[in-house]
Amino acid sequence: MAPATRLAGVSRLDDLDALIGRTAPHHSALAVATTGPGGGGIHRAGRHEVPPGALWQIGSVTKVFTALVLARAVVRGDVTLETPVAALLPGLEARAPITLGQLATHTAGLPRVPGSVWRHALTRDADPYAGIDAGRLRAAVGSARLRGAGRPRYSNLGFGLLGHALAAAAGTAYGDLVHAEVCEPLGLADTTTTPPASRTLTGHTRRGRARARAWGFDAMAGCGALWSSIEDMQRFAAHVVDPPEGELGEAMRLAATPVVETAGVGHGLGWLVLRRGPAAGCLFHNGGTYGFRSALVADPATGRAAVALAATDRSVDGLAFRALKAAAA
Repeated sequence: MAPATRLAGVSRLDDLDALIGRTAPHHSALAVATTGPGGGGIHRAGRHEVPPGALWQIGSVTKVFTALVLARAVVRGDVTLETPVAALLPGLEARAPITLGQLATHTAGLPRVPGSVWRHALTRDADPYAGIDAGRLRAAVGSARLRGAGRPRYSNLGFGLLGHALAAAAGTAYGDLVHAEVCEPLGLADTTTTPPASRTLTGHTRRGRARARAWGFDAMAGCGALWSSIEDMQRFAAHVVDPPEGELGEAMRLAATPVVETAGVGHGLGWLVLRRGPAAGCLFHNGGTYGFRSALVADPATGRAAVALAATDRSVDGLAFRALKAAAA
């Protein structure tokens, strides 16, 4: 097992080191970052050495980036949350009108995934999103039954559609759009849909078996295709709790503002805003792909945030919350 390493000091560092040390044996590779007014730190651990700058697939944390692209377009006045997605994708067919805001808050009534993904899963396909190009994405939306529109119903299909629509409207690829709208202005040089193979980690099962390959997302990129380093995710988390000046900062604040409320949770653009318990007021999102897990929790009230990334099929949600608590103690 590689020892947990420290790059910068945080409050109650010994407690955080002990926490990561207890968790590390269950992971092939693990990284935890904290940030806040008193400083921040990056810790790497796990059964294998994790080099600085290593890239992890962050899965559904990608949705936060997709939502920020939308929020910037709203701030600029290019669209509103009530703009129909069909306005960005002429010819798109759906069983009922769907707005951009509904896609960003999971309230369009779309199913969790396209039907083809379930079919791939039943055959144990290792890459269920591969091959969902623009045509198949449109077909999946057109054939989908919309249930419970107006109430949050988590949908990878919805965020895949949102990312595709925003990229199509901009006349560029999804990865290039996120780079221009979010990553480049925030200094996130490692966050990309096209990572160099020399820097990507290998995902693992819970029992430590290496996954043959990572998932590809094609037209569904907006729901989970991004890769990033722990260094970039720490930098991003710092901007989440302390947004920059200007259009992007306004967009980040807009994304963090709840649009829909359910029991104990507010739903912003991409973000969950927790309403109960010791993490009340925190922004949260997690992710999981084929052999990777991620979690980001940010507390704008205190200016603190924590990120956990793992190259193993084991949740790191609790680890991220405990790291936030340890850093704040």
